[in-house]
Amino acid sequence: MHSQYRFNIAVINPGIGVSFVSVDPTEKTILTIPFPTNLTINSRSKGEYSISSLYKLGSYKGSGGMFARRKIQGFMRVPIPGFIVTSKSLKIGLLGVIFGHTETSLSRFDAMLLLYRVTRYRRREISGNELVRAGVIEGNSYHSERLQEYVGTRLFDWEIGATGLTVAIINASGENGLGSDLADFLSNLGLDVVMVRSINVDESLNKSSWQVSDDKSAKELSYIFQNLFGFDQPKVENIPVEYRASVLIKVGKDVKDLF
Repeated sequence: MHSQYRFNIAVINPGIGVSFVSVDPTEKTILTIPFPTNLTINSRSKGEYSISSLYKLGSYKGSGGMFARRKIQGFMRVPIPGFIVTSKSLKIGLLGVIFGHTETSLSRFDAMLLLYRVTRYRRREISGNELVRAGVIEGNSYHSERLQEYVGTRLFDWEIGATGLTVAIINASGENGLGSDLADFLSNLGLDVVMVRSINVDESLNKSSWQVSDDKSAKELSYIFQNLFGFDQPKVENIPVEYRASVLIKVGKDVKDLF
């Protein structure tokens, strides 16, 4: 957990619902979005399903919390490095992590830091009615374009944005739109995506790769591309000037699982 960056977490109440919680250490605020239990979301890799069924679906393979975290991350196009499974409040769930009896991806140190912030930061919860008024949710479905507009203005990470890092994306997956999906994600995160391009390849790439021009950028971005996306270590060398970017990503078929 990078203590200076915005930290997002999925709070999962099995069989009941999911909430998205965003902790901003710059503004010292906590934003919570509890999603309607009957909300239907789409996945490139798994099709259509109810958001409240995510934990159960992942549990069939022994990874309910991780599966739910990853699919909510892809649905919202924002990084969600943490999840916690609890039928209680976030505060009580974090106490459970500290004492070792709560399913989570958080370390005890992460839980203690988040608990400190939860008890001291200003809190705001987005109601379902507000999401309806904003045109994000209609009935049991959502509008992806409106969702991107909505989260982009509220969840931008100014600490990452201040780095001034630019990103070029090459879609070599053979999957239409996958490069744009990743571009939405990185833009919401705070990075400046300057190019999205698809290339014709005889055989599409199975595994994605990323390249940076210096070791500092590799270190700063490793938690995004390696921890959240599961990419390998980056190639560190100068990026051709034609891309006008400090980060170059070649998107493979594996990115489909993120969305």
